[in-house]
This record gives sequence, C-alpha cells and structure tokens, in this order.
Amino acid sequence: MTTMTSRSRPDTTTAPLFLVGAALVAVGVSALTVALVVAGGSYEAPPPGITDAGPIVVWGTAILRLLTDLAAIATIGWLLAAAFIDPAGKGGIVSKEGRADLKRAAIAAGFWAVLAWNQMLFTLADVLGVPLATALDPNVFTTYVNEIPITRALLGMTVLALVVCLSAIATSSTGAAAVWVTIAVVAASLPALAGHGAGMGDHALALTAGVAHVAAATIWIGGLFALAVHAARRDLPMRRAAERFSGIALVGFTLLAVSGLANAYTRLETPDQILTTGYGQLLLTKVLLLIGLGALAWIIRTRVISTLGTSSRASVFARVAGLELTVMVIAVALGVALAMTAPPRINVEFASFGESLLGFAYPPPPTASGLILGFRLDPLFLVGSLIAASLYCIGYARLRARGDAWPIGRLISWLLGIGVVIWCTNAGISSYSQVSVGLHMLAHMTITMLAPILLVLGAPATLALRALRPATGNERGPREWLTWLLHSWITRIFTNPVYVFIVYVLGLYGLYLTPVFGWLMGSHVGHIGMQMHFLISGYLFYWVVIGIDPRPRPLPYWGRMLLLLLALAVHGIFAVILMMGATPLAPEWYGIVRPPWVTDPLQDSLYGGQVAWGLSEIPTLLVMIVIGVQWSRSDDREAARRDRQADRDGDAELNAYNDRLAQLAERDRSS
Repeated sequence: MTTMTSRSRPDTTTAPLFLVGAALVAVGVSALTVALVVAGGSYEAPPPGITDAGPIVVWGTAILRLLTDLAAIATIGWLLAAAFIDPAGKGGIVSKEGRADLKRAAIAAGFWAVLAWNQMLFTLADVLGVPLATALDPNVFTTYVNEIPITRALLGMTVLALVVCLSAIATSSTGAAAVWVTIAVVAASLPALAGHGAGMGDHALALTAGVAHVAAATIWIGGLFALAVHAARRDLPMRRAAERFSGIALVGFTLLAVSGLANAYTRLETPDQILTTGYGQLLLTKVLLLIGLGALAWIIRTRVISTLGTSSRASVFARVAGLELTVMVIAVALGVALAMTAPPRINVEFASFGESLLGFAYPPPPTASGLILGFRLDPLFLVGSLIAASLYCIGYARLRARGDAWPIGRLISWLLGIGVVIWCTNAGISSYSQVSVGLHMLAHMTITMLAPILLVLGAPATLALRALRPATGNERGPREWLTWLLHSWITRIFTNPVYVFIVYVLGLYGLYLTPVFGWLMGSHVGHIGMQMHFLISGYLFYWVVIGIDPRPRPLPYWGRMLLLLLALAVHGIFAVILMMGATPLAPEWYGIVRPPWVTDPLQDSLYGGQVAWGLSEIPTLLVMIVIGVQWSRSDDREAARRDRQADRDGDAELNAYNDRLAQLAERDRSS
C-alpha cells in the first residue's frame, strides 16, 4: 500500500512467498491446536465399546478445515483483486495485473479443491467414528457421503472449487471474474449450512447468521490478504487499489460484525458464558482479533498509504502487511475451532416431533389478526428488504437534492412491494404457511404475483443509473457494473420470454406435482430457496411484461399481452389440478408437521388450489391495465415523434409514401 503513481518492479528483497505462507500456516495450526484445547473441541478417547476414529482423524479434520478455509480465502481474495481492485483494462478486459491475479486464483482454487476433498474424507471418518481406511472403503463412501449434511456440503465445495479453478484460467474479463467471486463465496458458505446452526431452536437466525458470517469473512479477509500481498511485493499503485477496496471492506466488516453478534446470540445461553466457558472465551478472543485487524487495516489505509514514498517506509509497510496477514490467519484458526466445538447453548426441546422439525411451536388456529399482524423473524428477507428500501430512498433523495424529477408513484410502488415481501416472510402468514398447504399457497401467490408487480413498477435499475456517479477512465464503479449486468448475456437469458415462462409458470408443475415440494419444505435452506425462487421468477416475468427498466430485447406490447394470457391459462389449469386432487399435497412434510387444527389434510390441499385459482385473477387484471396504459402512452409518444419529424422535414415520409402510391397507380394504368 503505497503512493506510487507508476508501477514499480516487485521488491526482490521480499522473502519468497512460499516461505511466508509456510510460516503463516504453522502459526495458524498452532493457534488452532491451542484454541481446540481451550474450548474443549480437541480429541478425547471415547468410553470402551464405542467406535473411535482416532486422534489422527480428529486432529486431521481440524487442520484440513483450517487449510481449506485459508485456500478459499486466498482464492476469493485473488478473484476480488482481478475483478474490483486491480487496474482495469479497456472494454472490461482484465489488465496485466488482473491476469496475474487470476492465475494465482486458479492455483489457490486447485489447492482448495484438493483440501476440501481430503477434508470430506476425514470428516466422513470422524462422523461415522471409524478409521480413515474404513471410510475410504467404496461401499462405505458411496453409502454415506451424500447422506451426511457436512460431507455433502464439502463434496459440493470440491466441485465448485474445481469449476472456479478451471474457469479462472480461461477468464479474460472483469465481469467473468465477478461471477467466479460469487460462485467461490457460495462454495465457501456451504459448510455453514450443515454446522451447529442447523440444530439450534432458532435455526432461521442461526443459519442465516452463519452463512452471512462466512461470506463476509471470506470477502473482507480475502481482499485484505490480496492487498497485503500486493503491498509486500509493491507491484500495484496501492493508494488507488485501497480506495477501490474500501467500499467492499466497509460492507464486509459491517456484515461480519452484525452476523457475529447474531451468531453469539444463537450459540450462548446467557451473556456470562462469554467469560465462564471455553467456547465464550474463544469467541471473545476472535472478536478482539477481528477488531484489531479492522483497526490495523484502517491505520494502513489512512496513515501509512498517504505517507509512503521512500524505500525505507515501504519496507516498514511490508512488515505491517506481514503482521496483518498473521492476525488474519490466527482469526481464521479461531473461527475453525469455534465451528468444530459444541456451543454451550442447550437445544430447545419441543412437545412433538413436527415442532422440532419446524424449529418453533405450532401456531394457534389462524385468525385474521394472527395472519396479518403476527411476527416471526426471517433475518435474510427482513434485513435484505430494509436495505433495498433504504438504498431506493437514498437514490430518490439524491435525485431530488440535485433538482431531478422522479415520479413519486414509483417510490410508493417500490416501498409497497418491499412491505409485501416483509409480510410474506416475517408476518404471521410465514409461520402458518409452513403447516398448512392452503395458507402456504396464499403466501406463495402474494410473493410471486403481487410483490414483483409493485417492485418492477418501481424501476430500481433506472433510478440507480440516474443516481450513481460514473467512474473515471477504464474503471468500473457500481454504475458501470449495473450497466454491464443489464446488457450481459446473463440478463439476455433471464429475460428471454421462453425462459421466464418456463420458470414462472411451468415451474409450478415441477414443484408442486412432484416430491420436490415436500423435500424443499423439509429444511430451512430449502424453504428459503423456494421463497427466493417465487420472488425472483415473478420479478423476471413482470420485468419482461410491464418492466420500466431497460432490458436487452423488449417484447412488443401485443407479445406481452399474449405472454400474460398464456401464463394465466396455464396457471388456471394448475389450480384445477390441485382442486381435483384425490391425495393431500406433500404428505411427507405436511403429514408430519400437522397442528391439531388441520383436521383434514386433503381439504387443506383443495383449499390451496382454490387460493391459487382465485388470487391469480386480480394481479392479472392489474397487469393488463398497466400494459394497456403503457401501450397507449407508447402510441402517443410515437405519434408525437412522427409529428416532430414531419415538422422538421416537411412531412417527407408521408410525401414519399404518397409518391410511391402514385407510381403504383400509374403503373397499373399503363398495364
């Protein structure tokens, strides 16, 4: 991190990176060992008669997890550097420095895939309580590897890490690098879905906080890692690189702090356990280290970068970067120790097996006030919705402050859409939808038909394009990234009418008329994924049909009306199928999670079909009116445009048309 205005050669006096890396790994393993002993997560021989994987497997699993996490952080750091931090090339092509970082990311991802695979093998042996040789037996491996959540997650991580490894080698654009960053973060977050949070009574908060914590940590620490290495090598103009990363770092550190507090809440029974238990002491130490790391990064950003210029000061900064890397590795080691240690919080015991699957007690018989005014926290949708509403309001205020107009109706539409999303996911209906097919269909129809209509009419992309400031030179700021996304091949696919029709309408058949529905309802992750599918598919459909925001290939208005009517017809057939069903829907879930007031599961499923039939009419009528208004305004604008053109050229188009008709008439008379 330096004030160089031109790129200088790497510092040849810097110790070889592999020696530095080996030293950091040794520090991390040492910190992990001490942390596991303190927190009680180290190896203990089981009582006689109980199978034992052995100390090699137990300690090997912990060490492999640490190494896997470090490889993931390195991969994400180098990809972040290539996509967002390094100087950009022309036309979205990565620069020379970005290309070098992509190669480093590919190497790190290769190590990541190998380490994740080996961690999966050791974890399988540890969970089954058998020696490693037994776990490697083909019969044992194929039988259990996909049945245990954590090994299944590690298998997915291995596959995605390989995809990132191979893709990074062939990547030449910053847009593609950003895509691989997203995939790498998803891969790193997979084990959090199968960790301690899955067994907590409040597993919605525990799982959401766990995944957010991993994602924030890998992005923030990964970016700091890439910056620190570049600073030690002195091969980038570090002031500008640090400025590019500062926004990402602020968001990552804030999310890390908030998710860390949520994690502590879900894993500690009482506040005093922070000091009285080994788990709490380890958690407190990690928090202090992360705060110190944040302070160190801030000092480097505000003090060191602005004063660097001489080789002696650069040498001082290289040592500071080394300290920063050391603190990072120790913090990651403590995080691994926490993940592998049982928290002191006692799991909530429920009165029935169905309630234990839900993670909360059955709600009372539904009433209007209970459905509308009840509340059950879903942190992902609540926080995400509030952020979306806040960003929109900030953009609106920025336009108003500089005197630009923005229709107040769009602001109201966006905020109403956000309110509908929050109601569907956090109000009483969100609890009832998990125990009743009919009420599930009420929430589904609202979040997939009403909320997207309101959100699309808010035109968030158009507002963002007007509110965000353009970047300078070849760099890509938020506005440039949004422009790239709106015109990318990804958006062309997602806004293809055939695609949106299949996902939005025909996806109903694949979801509700197959065992997929019950399978997704069986886990919090599946339930969240289903809600995300409802919201996103609805948004894409109505973006194509009535969207104001720019899209690659807009449909003509008659095509939009035809697509809407076709969707209505196919949706109506689906509702009829549900109403004529002879068996309850998803008995593998709703047959188990069944409160006393659901006396007839079949009637409940038939009620769901009636809701699907009835609630599709009002949104469709609303959309037809919107299309009609847009069509009429489009014709008025076209007529006004032609009038202006006629005024400019003396109605040349009409005169040419009349001349053509006269020529045709003359030819007919001649023949």
